[in-house]
Amino acid sequence: MSQTPRNTQPFVGTRDRFGPELRQRDYAQSVLAQYAHTRGYDRLEVPALERKASFSRQVVGASPWPEWNPKGVFELDVPDYGSGHTRTHQNTPAVLIPEGTVSVARWLASVLPTQTLPLKVFYDLPCWRNEAVDTLSQGKAREFRQFGAEILGVASAAADAEIITFIDGALHALGAPENSVRVRISDVGLFRALSEHSGFEETTTIAVKECLDALAECRAGKDSDRATDLSARLDALLANCPAETVERWQAMAHHDSGDVDSHLLATLDDVAPGHLGRLASMAHALRKAGLNAVVDLGVVRSHEYYTGLAFEVDVVLPDASFVEIAGGGRYDHLIGHFASDGPGRVPASGFAFGIERLLAVMDACGTFADAPTHQRAHHFGPSTADRLLIPEPTGDPVGDYLRAHASTTGNSNGQRVDLWVGEATDTDAIHRYAQARQIPETASC
Repeated sequence: MSQTPRNTQPFVGTRDRFGPELRQRDYAQSVLAQYAHTRGYDRLEVPALERKASFSRQVVGASPWPEWNPKGVFELDVPDYGSGHTRTHQNTPAVLIPEGTVSVARWLASVLPTQTLPLKVFYDLPCWRNEAVDTLSQGKAREFRQFGAEILGVASAAADAEIITFIDGALHALGAPENSVRVRISDVGLFRALSEHSGFEETTTIAVKECLDALAECRAGKDSDRATDLSARLDALLANCPAETVERWQAMAHHDSGDVDSHLLATLDDVAPGHLGRLASMAHALRKAGLNAVVDLGVVRSHEYYTGLAFEVDVVLPDASFVEIAGGGRYDHLIGHFASDGPGRVPASGFAFGIERLLAVMDACGTFADAPTHQRAHHFGPSTADRLLIPEPTGDPVGDYLRAHASTTGNSNGQRVDLWVGEATDTDAIHRYAQARQIPETASC
């Protein structure tokens, strides 16, 4: 008697994994977790299910992908059954999480009264996005993993610098060669100010943002043959704008000096005074610390919740380039959307890696060619670090942070070192932080 064939294949855009690939992923995740622990970060795990309301456009903004657009996420109704599953108390609209940051923000809002800020957390999560099936590729799937780190409750630019040095150090720990990491930085605040100054409606703002972000990818080396069509699309969007407005947007979209040059200052500085100066200072400080930082005002990110510094990270090798293997920035208003009884504005900065993209980078770097060794130190006590290092303040928080960070490179001797990035410099605030994290030793640098 013949049997009905069974479909043994997983959903399109998802796949079964087994053997060497999972061993490689396990290794990458263990290196990242260990690296985070050595810098005073504690792990956070959030559920795969999140309320659909957390991804409403009132919370995450108006960009149509991948958050509030119902076509971009996997939606489901979660019934809360009573005893014996005989009746339903309520049905809650939910989604499978498409990224980690929103759930991190929701979690912090739920624990604000009990936490001493700042908080440094990292996460390693499965994520799902309902990508169009004809756009799927090796690097773009419907199910993937994210590793991210966030500093919550700090407005200082030192926290932004820490997130960027975290990425750079993590990539080197995974096998990326020296001088291969490139960080492209921008300021979303400048984009927002120019959009408002130009009188753009929401749909135009989103369309211009998508053009700028895609042109930045082209400059970084990703599908650069799109640049001509993207430029023509941007020209069409600006066709009815005054000449001065067109000049400003063209400066945003096409400058390629990698720095805040005199033309940018002359064209854009009056739109959002101070933004370009702070961006130039950040780039200079990062370069002075040995990082390859490039200013590109097209890096505006697709997520609407970013408010200030934004960045994308590439790994550039002699024979291959990996564009946007990490991205992130500052999001100072997102947490406040969840904190009805808390502060309306909780500053935060963070980033996320796509683990699958990382594995491709590690393979190209030869990380898996020689059996990698990784010393693991497990800490089961309540302390998040062995030592808290406080930079001596000089009035330059980014420079102070980077100077302190340089003193820890290669000198940790296996210790977990947490670098202070809070705005407060009084001993009481620092003592409260160290006490809340049960860090036994503090030192100035």
